[in-house]
Amino acid sequence: MSLARNTVTMTVLTAISRATGLVRILLVGAIVGTTYLGNTYQSTNTVPNIVFELMAAGTFQAVLIPALVRYQSEGNPKEAQNLAASVFGMALVGLGSVAAIGMVASPLVAKLLFSGSPEAVRAEQIRLGTIFLLIFLPQVAMYALGMVATAVLNSLHKFSAPAIAPAVNNIIVCLAYVGFWVARDGQGPSLNLSALEIALLAGGTTLGVVGFTAVPYMALRRSTPFRLRPRFDLSNPQVRQVLRMGVWAAGFLASTQLLIMAELILSNRVEGGVVALQIGWTFFLLPYALFAQPVLTALFPTMSKQSAEGDHAGIGRSIEQGTEMICLFVVPVAIAFVAVAPAMCRAVLFGEIDTSAAADVARVVVGFAPGTVGYGLLLFYARVRYADGDARTPTVVNLVAGVVGAALMAITFSLPSEPWRVALLAAIHAGVYSIAALVLLRISTKDLPTSTKPHLARRLRPQLLALVLVFPLGVFVGRAVPTTSRLIALIGGAGVGVGIMILFVLLTASFGGPRPTSMLRAIKGGTA
Repeated sequence: MSLARNTVTMTVLTAISRATGLVRILLVGAIVGTTYLGNTYQSTNTVPNIVFELMAAGTFQAVLIPALVRYQSEGNPKEAQNLAASVFGMALVGLGSVAAIGMVASPLVAKLLFSGSPEAVRAEQIRLGTIFLLIFLPQVAMYALGMVATAVLNSLHKFSAPAIAPAVNNIIVCLAYVGFWVARDGQGPSLNLSALEIALLAGGTTLGVVGFTAVPYMALRRSTPFRLRPRFDLSNPQVRQVLRMGVWAAGFLASTQLLIMAELILSNRVEGGVVALQIGWTFFLLPYALFAQPVLTALFPTMSKQSAEGDHAGIGRSIEQGTEMICLFVVPVAIAFVAVAPAMCRAVLFGEIDTSAAADVARVVVGFAPGTVGYGLLLFYARVRYADGDARTPTVVNLVAGVVGAALMAITFSLPSEPWRVALLAAIHAGVYSIAALVLLRISTKDLPTSTKPHLARRLRPQLLALVLVFPLGVFVGRAVPTTSRLIALIGGAGVGVGIMILFVLLTASFGGPRPTSMLRAIKGGTA
């Protein structure tokens, strides 16, 4: 299967996973609402994800896959298996220990999470949050198996199982949400839950992670000779290299979590603020997952080879191509978010989220919108540095952005009126990502010979012209969509959003930019 077809496969399966993720977010919003139960559930469920990102995810992303590919290309699958087993063993011990410590400290973690909550509900949030953390934190150790299995599969050019695994997770969790709703028997959300309700809501969520990790593991067992058994071998120099590089790569993700933690703590001061933030964040990640991630994943091996061979011209071309393709599809999504956020949120949010709460979510989506482009480019330029063997620079840049962003959030949070406070957090988040992306781009290109530097101003000129024309028109038409009826908002918002994307791509092509035919050729089996 060609590289382009692999990219298309990832895009399609990711779209399915993201669609189920959207259903999951809408369900949790409808069932627990923008309430303090929603805040408690969402805040505590975020903790194991943050811990895993801090401790291990960067290692897999930046180092493990290239190392496995190198062993495979050298015809040494035994060493590849030993490396994977050693990393799995260390990840299991390390993450399992962190999970155990977190469970012991869960009352303290809950107190920190809800320190900004109103006094009237703080004690109940801490009590229920502690229980949730005890159920959620074992997820941290489970992620080790799924992520190592995913790394091995990707190194063998097998992408389907990891791409569809989130859908399995989401389906299991959605079933748990429905079970929780049935168990509540018509009662509104509250912090006083029965043991059965806690088991369904929290236990079902952790069961989803079991499914998420089982999918790539079972695919690995069924389709490859790999047998993933944990080892602990620090004598392997490649394992030590993975650890050294992984510390910096994990630091990149840690600084990202710094912003998220600041947002969680501050948004807990607004009733339903965490839920609005989480829904907005889900929309924010969608264009990255569908359009940016496949591009950077496809270009990463090429850029690694170009860097190893000293092919500066090739690196410049890859930066041009990646930037151009990410912007081609993500910029119109950002425009659509600004244009149709009120209609979109009115159409898809239901249940315990009323019209006023939907407007709160819409403001958050608009705040995040500009950052969809910056986020995709930031992670792409980080991959450019990783391809050159530099995991330190992206971490330093992202850490500075995280510290500055968190400080700005804390300083400015109380300045606007309450309905705009969480939206302000989203806007700051978007801004610091965009600035960090520009800084990484500058660092990545400053040492390239002048003749090989990417000509981004020239390559992006057609998209800038399209942006100038489409943005005001799209916002004017999108904001005119009536929101009095959910059906009208759905049809009108979807129509305007799709129209914005089509018009942007066509105008870009008419101004001399890339045409979307390469993706179509890939779907048909070409080599675009």
